[in-house]
Amino acid sequence: MLSTEKTISENFDIAYFNYFTEIIDVNRTKSVGGLLFGKIFKKTINVKKNIGIKQLSEFLKSSIEVYCSDYENIILIAHSMGGLVSKAYILKDLEEQLKTKVKLFLSLAVPHNGSNWALIGNALLKKNPQILDLTPLSSFLNTINNNWIQQKDTVPRTIYFYGQFDNVVDEASAIAYQVTRQHKVACNNDHFSISKPDSTSSIVYCGVKQKLEEFLKEVQYGEDMRPKKYKDDGELDDELFVLKLLIADVHNKLVLDAKQYFFTAEYMKKAVISAGYSQNDLMELYENIETLYKINFWKITEGDENSSNRLITEIHEQILEKSKDFLKTSIPLINVNKKLGMLHQMANDYDKQIWWAREHSIKDIDEFRRARDANE
Repeated sequence: MLSTEKTISENFDIAYFNYFTEIIDVNRTKSVGGLLFGKIFKKTINVKKNIGIKQLSEFLKSSIEVYCSDYENIILIAHSMGGLVSKAYILKDLEEQLKTKVKLFLSLAVPHNGSNWALIGNALLKKNPQILDLTPLSSFLNTINNNWIQQKDTVPRTIYFYGQFDNVVDEASAIAYQVTRQHKVACNNDHFSISKPDSTSSIVYCGVKQKLEEFLKEVQYGEDMRPKKYKDDGELDDELFVLKLLIADVHNKLVLDAKQYFFTAEYMKKAVISAGYSQNDLMELYENIETLYKINFWKITEGDENSSNRLITEIHEQILEKSKDFLKTSIPLINVNKKLGMLHQMANDYDKQIWWAREHSIKDIDEFRRARDANE
């Protein structure tokens, strides 16, 4: 169903990882798996024997390493035991690589803390390694859960979908223990229908689609916020913020740095607006940067003829020092360089009184332009 959505089909490739399991009826098998999203070709991978979850996770790891080697972003959508397979794979990846390509994990009725199924199946199929792993308080589950909590800063963002009519995995088990706030979605499904929604209006379908689209926006935002290399071709030479630096006789290196910061901040502002982040938060950040400027302006310029270079250097240093507290923002990816650029964006605004020498005004800018034009 998801592959029929235009946004999904144009931006994601879909692959399936199916594994074999027999829980109760030995004459019937149920393929319980997860969707593997990333930039990979459509392919089905099948395992035809009951093996433990750890072994399945190793096979999943190998499959991703072989088939996904060219891709940077993977989203795992996993149902039931497939979620434990996925978690074991992610943790192994983090152990070996210190990072993982999995950027988002959508958990559908996954028995993070054990399953009633295990209690039923354990009486019938005691030798099934998957059943043993699913037993509440099993050593496998304890290890997975403890490691997941310990890796809280590196595991992918996880969304927990659970069925309100699920008699196999209840809500308490479908939502894993973790230190950070748990993101959960209640669905009017049982254990099996949650992975096979009957319509595109069902909450599980809409919820998964929404998370994929949000991820897509985040990736695009990340691309837009990547540092852009600035080439000083003279295009910014007549901008107000540059002229303010020149009439204050600021060192050429500081002028070039200011151009780079300004250039970076211009791309940042467009990306923030395009991504729909709060303009109030952005305005608050501008105001705080302006406050730092005002505090330092009179203190540094008083009685010092060579204060302009010192003023701009001091404010740059203060922005660096206070980036994580006074200049902290809820908008992601606004780093120090972008905040430095925001200072020069304000200096480029005719309504803002950002100057690098005490007595300067627009009149000085006009005189500088006339003198420059007369000499050309």
